[in-house]
Amino acid sequence: MESQHQDLTILDNRSTAEEFFLPHGHGKRVIAISVNDTQNSDDVVKWALENIIDKDSDLVVLINVRVINRTADFAAIGGYAEDPLSIEREKEYSHNIVKKYGVKMRQDGYNVKAYSLVGDAGPEIVKKTIELNADHLVIGTRGLSGLKKVFLGSVSEYCSKHCKCAITIVKTQ
Repeated sequence: MESQHQDLTILDNRSTAEEFFLPHGHGKRVIAISVNDTQNSDDVVKWALENIIDKDSDLVVLINVRVINRTADFAAIGGYAEDPLSIEREKEYSHNIVKKYGVKMRQDGYNVKAYSLVGDAGPEIVKKTIELNADHLVIGTRGLSGLKKVFLGSVSEYCSKHCKCAITIVKTQ
């Protein structure tokens, strides 16, 4: 499924690579950038635009993954359904994140697509880069300490181990 936001189409988990090639096509490379709602993403996007992306030929794919609500997992065991309003708010929030970058990039002349996915961030990013045959993934790192990394996991570390394309991890402050 897709939704339109100010001339930026935002795709979801069910979208396929065919949507890239028809009707607009793309240039020589597909460059995926993982974005979220942190200053880190501002720095990652800026770095990618300055160092990797060729405005005239590359297709930029913005990816935001909204994490599955873990409380809903537990609630499902007890027979409670997750609040549909909460799901819609999370979707809108994710769409706003990719819009923030995508609309500006589109105005600056970049060829951009955006994905708002649902699931565990690392596996979803890897899955989408494989499906789209991405040439490069640019992702940030939060610089988690050892104990936090054990409990929260590291999306950038997961992607570096499982992506089939080149990956750049941009270390930000």
